[in-house]
Amino acid sequence: MRAAIRERFRKALRRDGVDVYIACTPSNFHYLSGYQSAFIDLSWQMSGTDLVVLFADSSHDPAVVVSEYSEQDARHATDIADIRTYPMWTENRDFRTVAGPRGAVVERPEQYDAEAIFALVSKIVTERGLVSPVVGSDLSLMKHETFMALERAFLGHRLVDCRQIAYRVRSIKEPGEISSLRKAARLFDIGVARTVDKIKEGLTAADLQVIFEAALRDAVRCDPELGPFDKTFFFPHLGTGESQIVRRGDIIKLDCGVRVNGYWSDGCRHFSLGPPSAEQLLVHDALRAGFDAALVLIRPGARVRDVFEAAITAVRKNGLPNYSRGHVGHSIGLDDQTEEPPFLGPNDTELSENMMICLELPYYPPDLGGFNIEDMLMVTATGPEALTQLDRGLVELPCHETS
Repeated sequence: MRAAIRERFRKALRRDGVDVYIACTPSNFHYLSGYQSAFIDLSWQMSGTDLVVLFADSSHDPAVVVSEYSEQDARHATDIADIRTYPMWTENRDFRTVAGPRGAVVERPEQYDAEAIFALVSKIVTERGLVSPVVGSDLSLMKHETFMALERAFLGHRLVDCRQIAYRVRSIKEPGEISSLRKAARLFDIGVARTVDKIKEGLTAADLQVIFEAALRDAVRCDPELGPFDKTFFFPHLGTGESQIVRRGDIIKLDCGVRVNGYWSDGCRHFSLGPPSAEQLLVHDALRAGFDAALVLIRPGARVRDVFEAAITAVRKNGLPNYSRGHVGHSIGLDDQTEEPPFLGPNDTELSENMMICLELPYYPPDLGGFNIEDMLMVTATGPEALTQLDRGLVELPCHETS
């Protein structure tokens, strides 16, 4: 899968006139290498510490740059043969060396040495024989110190930001990616369904999160093929937000996601604890009308602008004439913030087969509670396929007090 991904990325680089691309974000590093580096996953600071060097010319082999500490993990995880390493502050040489005769002490940096890291990258590019290449990277996603080290390593070269290239390529999913996204979506359904089943008056937002995550662990234990999952997000909205305790009459919004093999799900449902008010029902029905109006337009070749306008128009025609949104959804994949371009807003992006998008119609009136219908959808040749499959209706939950 990664070889096919890299070839699509190369084509995009050639089209945009970029000779070599240096992937430095956790998402782009993972995307091109297949290695989910714990260091940049847990503590990335826009520093450029784990890198993939990808050349537009397919005859030039890619390379991975990681710390000595990560070398063995990288070799197990990636199909890229050329792995270069730099020293780190951690001591991870074998016991015989460290406990052996004196004379094997080495100097280690206190923290990452950006100059040394990008000197390795420059050496890789020189070894491939490139002369005055156009160098691309995630410029708009790196800190100033990292950019300066990159610039010094490639003095006199043209540097370009490849953020949009990366998102454009990543928006079309390969079969292996789709498999992980399906599992993540299935876990979302399982987690939300269990949480809703356990909702009672008096529970806190923290209680609901515990139920959600316990449901995921139980699901993976019963069916290991669903996992492993390694991260979640859980953004509940309880009633009007005046307290984080479930109360009769509340609209309870559960906006959640699960990460499987680096790929995120993102979905949302809202529920009524007890009968909804007329105003709450009106809001739900208007949002549902907007969702349904957008859903029927999702297909390859559809303009995002048309999807957006259909959704907003339908909401306004169904009881919320002043409803305003900047977009009604987004792509999804590897980013930890889950929302990726293209956004389903007033732009001329065309949907393509095997895009994965999240269609959503949120509304957060402070006097009624939080509302959102959000589903993960795959764009197929025949239209949208919903990966998240919970009921889109305003489900009324029974009122039970905690004992």
